[in-house]
Formats: sequence, C-alpha cells, structure tokens
Amino acid sequence: MFLILLLFMLFASTFTIGKAALLYTEPVFFIGTRMLIAGALLIFYQVIRGNKLRFALKDLGLIAQICFFQYYMAFLLEFWALQYVSASKTCLLFNLAPFVTALISFFLLGEYLTKRKFLGLVIGFVGLMPILQESAPSEQLAGSVSWLSLPELALLGSVFCASYGWILIQKIQDRGYSVLSVNAVTMAGAGVASLLTSFVLEGMPHITPPAECHSQMVPWLCQAFGDYGAGVAIFLLYLFALILIANVAAFNLYGYLLSIYSATFLAFAGFITPLFTVLFDWLWLGQTVGKEFWISMIMVSVGLFIFYIQELQAKK
Repeated sequence: MFLILLLFMLFASTFTIGKAALLYTEPVFFIGTRMLIAGALLIFYQVIRGNKLRFALKDLGLIAQICFFQYYMAFLLEFWALQYVSASKTCLLFNLAPFVTALISFFLLGEYLTKRKFLGLVIGFVGLMPILQESAPSEQLAGSVSWLSLPELALLGSVFCASYGWILIQKIQDRGYSVLSVNAVTMAGAGVASLLTSFVLEGMPHITPPAECHSQMVPWLCQAFGDYGAGVAIFLLYLFALILIANVAAFNLYGYLLSIYSATFLAFAGFITPLFTVLFDWLWLGQTVGKEFWISMIMVSVGLFIFYIQELQAKK
C-alpha cells in the first residue's frame, strides 16, 4: 500500500512542479526539452542493455499515433492550460481519464458499457460542473466558448488524447513490444516535434528571471549566478525533477505495480491524486481551493466508485 501512495504522490507532484516551471519559460519549449531529454535517456538505457529499437513497418503508423496523441498533443494542451488553471484543478480533470477511456472503447472499439458503469460515468461528468463553472480570472483572459474557458477545453482535450494514447500503448504491447522501447522512441519524437512547434509559435526560447530574486526565497542563487542565471538554474531543476519523477520513476513504478495489482484497482486508487496536489499547491505555491473543488472531488469519486465497483467485485 505504501508504494501505491508513493505512486500517486509522485503523479500529484508533477502537476505542481509543472505549474511552477511555467513561471520561467514557455510551455511548448518546456515540453519539447523535457520529452527530448527523457526519450534520449530511455534510448541510451535500451542501447546499453543491448535492446534493439526495431519496429515492423506495419507498426510504424501506431508508433506515430502514440507519439502524437500521448506525448505531443496531450502534454502540449495540458501545459498550455497550466498557465491559466491551478494544478489541483488540472489534476482533478485528469481523473476523468477512466471515463473517457470507457467512452473511447465504447465508440471506437465496440466494448460493452454496463448500466452501472454508465451511471458512474454520468455522475462523474455531472460532478465536474461545480469546478468548471468556477473559473479563475486568468482562465477568462485566455478566452472562452460558452461557459467553458479555453484552458478548460484544452485540458479536456488533453485527457482525451492521453486516454486514447494509453489504449494505443496497450495495443502495441499486444504486438510484443516493450513499454520502454515504445516510450523511448515516442518521447524523443514528441520532443523534436514540440521544439519545432515552439520555434514556430513561441520564437526563440528564453528563460524568465525569477521574481523571487528580490525576496528572501532564492537570494543565494541570484547572488551566485545573477537574475538570469538563477532563472536558468531553477528551470533546469524543475525540468530534471519532472523527468526523474514522472518519466523515470512514476511510469516505471506504475508498470511494476501492474504486476501486483489489477489495472482496475490502480485506476480506482488514483482518485487520491488530487488530494496530494491540493497539499503540494498549498505547501509549494501557497494556493488553496474553494468549495467547488471539494464538491466536484466528492461527486467524481462517487462516480468512480460506482463505475469500478462491478469490476472490483468481479476480481474477487
């Protein structure tokens, strides 16, 4: 049970770290740098182990889709939205992933959706209404479509892309490929694509000096490296923290726990992730959440419980 708590603490911290990192650079450049370095590290690891990164010609289309949906679009939409949306709200919206995966499987794969699962799905989506209707002023500055802000729409798109990406990864695993090999190639490819996108949309990359240089938070960094150097140091700290926590530790720990627990149980246990994110936001960024968050949190959790209870009973 400790490893399960550790896993979702790691996942929760990535939302807070990502939010903090965007104070120092542009989102697309940050994602491109992160994915390229993570992919390169995984490729190097596979090479020194003697594993050949070879894919059949008929599987290259699937590899390209994983690269595009799982590591390019999902992360770009998420980190663009993180500029305007709190990390805790972002994490809560990602709790929709099991519901979205069920809908994708129902419409695209023809999988059966029971009445109980459908009820849980409806409750989960309705439970998001309070948090979606409560938008921060920064979200409205980015624009809106009807009552949804553009950052909220981007996050919902990110959840869809990530959910579809995991379906694709499961599909290619069934063809005999390891997750590490697939992640190595697709992360590196998404990194290159993201950096090209950054140059087009964001121009030449730059690092923003930290405002904290003129407070008591990081004075020693500013004294040692200057304002700009301190910004670079903090950017690199957040960058490698996310690579180690998410790309290296969390993804591999999740794979290990899948060999012990069912995917259903781990997906259900993931509802605790927003609680850790709220804690980290408060400790790290000094941000708090309103009653709308807790109402949505409770309703989504109830929906998840109803959604998964049938599968949990079937596993007994």
